[in-house]
Amino acid sequence: MQITIRLLAGYRRYLPADHDVRAGYTYQVSSGHRVEDILAKLPIPEQDTYTFLLNGSHAQKDQVLLEGDTLAVFPAVGGG
Repeated sequence: MQITIRLLAGYRRYLPADHDVRAGYTYQVSSGHRVEDILAKLPIPEQDTYTFLLNGSHAQKDQVLLEGDTLAVFPAVGGG
């Protein structure tokens, strides 16, 4: 099954070398994969805090991915 991954803001540096930073890239996964399974495979440093959206909405890490889903990941922003 195919999903799209979008790495945004500072995470664009982890995109494949020949990739357009404005677009997502396709990723093949087996049926039954959850958001957390994909997040664990991304080259984002383990200690980073990030936010993710699934198809433009907040989702849970244990949510099962479906064909054609788009997972967007970006660094958490702090402020006050």
